[in-house]
Amino acid sequence: CLKADFPSSRSGGMGKVGQRKGASLLSYPAQGLHHSRSFAPEGDIYINLEAVRKCVCIRIVNTFLDGGQTAYTIWVSDLESGREWYAPVRYFQDFLDLRDVTNCEATADLPFPFKRWGVLPSIGSRDVSSPWKSKDPRCNQLEQFLRGLSAMVYRGPLHPKIAEVAFHLQSFLGCDACYEAEENLALHHQVAVSEASYWRKEFLEGHNEAQTETRLHLKQALQRYVYRIFLLPVLEQLTSRFIEEVQKQAPSIEEMKTLEKKGRTSLKDAALQNLEKLQGFLDQLQDLLLEGCEEDMRSISDHSDFSTLKNFMTPGADNSYRATLYMEAIREQVEIEAYVPLRSVMSRQLVNGWRHDDMEMQFKMQELQKRPQSYFKINPKHQSPTDWCSVSKILREGVGHSTLPCVKLRAIVDAAKEISRLYIEEHSQSQSQHESSGNHDKKPGTHDGREVLGADDFLPIFIFCIVRAEIERPSALCVLLQTLCHPSKRNGETGYFLASFEAAIEHIREIDLKEY
Repeated sequence: CLKADFPSSRSGGMGKVGQRKGASLLSYPAQGLHHSRSFAPEGDIYINLEAVRKCVCIRIVNTFLDGGQTAYTIWVSDLESGREWYAPVRYFQDFLDLRDVTNCEATADLPFPFKRWGVLPSIGSRDVSSPWKSKDPRCNQLEQFLRGLSAMVYRGPLHPKIAEVAFHLQSFLGCDACYEAEENLALHHQVAVSEASYWRKEFLEGHNEAQTETRLHLKQALQRYVYRIFLLPVLEQLTSRFIEEVQKQAPSIEEMKTLEKKGRTSLKDAALQNLEKLQGFLDQLQDLLLEGCEEDMRSISDHSDFSTLKNFMTPGADNSYRATLYMEAIREQVEIEAYVPLRSVMSRQLVNGWRHDDMEMQFKMQELQKRPQSYFKINPKHQSPTDWCSVSKILREGVGHSTLPCVKLRAIVDAAKEISRLYIEEHSQSQSQHESSGNHDKKPGTHDGREVLGADDFLPIFIFCIVRAEIERPSALCVLLQTLCHPSKRNGETGYFLASFEAAIEHIREIDLKEY
């Protein structure tokens, strides 16, 4: 039975009972790693897990040949800090070393491929990279080994070396132990960070600073609970079988070339068919978890640690607040478990299917980046002195650099809201001067005496920001987001701004560069 430690997502955890005063802390990486433990009169073992990352999601997303050796690309997401990154490139010897230093009774049954064989490309093949694990049968076992080490805190019996094992794994993945707040995750300089750093508290409308902080910790607690649910054998097997089935049915490069010869629509249709299959699985899994875990999630959200949000979640309040929060936590974890392992498979099909569309888009966007705001028919009085840099940053990082589709969708909404916020901020001074001159008449299209942007004013600005964001393969991206957007999101705020994003991409596609 899995039980989430949802009280205070900021507090450190302890195996068995709790943190004892004066317990020694570990520092890693370091030579001669020491681990002290003490025993209660009853013989119970107390292990300090304060600096152990308790919810780390791990996937081997790619393999490639490097000097005759198979190299592994490892994607990591830490739910406690909300950060994601790519670990330093690892080779089979690195996995062997990790196995040696973590070997104990608690890890003895974890799968591990000791056989030394690698992946060789076919004769004449120039494609030495492999996003599909079927090309390297070792890959599945190595991934299961890493995921097994990460889940030791919950799955296996309490073992005196559990913290030591966790610190070795964290170093292998490129992060160090931290003894301060869980958000202060220290990453090695070799890692490739893949995340958005733009996040602003202002995006949570109607929340003060304490409520914004609490909502973030509640979402993390809910997602950590869902992470543990996925450790249940029945869900793990269901997800694994689906991933293996999609990977086996994924077309090879040669098969995609054959489809393309039949016409561009054939390749696009095949990609859409596979993407819709993934969409159906993600949506069904999300709905299943929401229905089956809603009572537990309600219990978590009603905990006293999150009491500052009680006005949003009381029986008389808008029930959509709870539902939105639950769905966000569930959807994010569902995509981590089922989309991330298939990301390379889906991306390759989308990139090849919409290759010609995106080649044209890339050329146009490069040319359009040189053009001023006036070219995009932005009203002179609405133009930004900063060229809407904060909006482009959100789109570049949140849409372009993040991994999960649900996070990309959230970034599109955030970018749209940032346009309105930045407009009010940058134009408030001129409006204040206008009011000080004695003109206090309210005009149509104003809110609290301030002019707001209408839909006709918003779209040209949004187009300008998308161009400046330098988003890669926007055509394929639109297909991905439109297909994987959950039905419950398509009719609301997310659906509206996603439609605006698609309209902006279509407008860019139709722009005649000869016009100025």
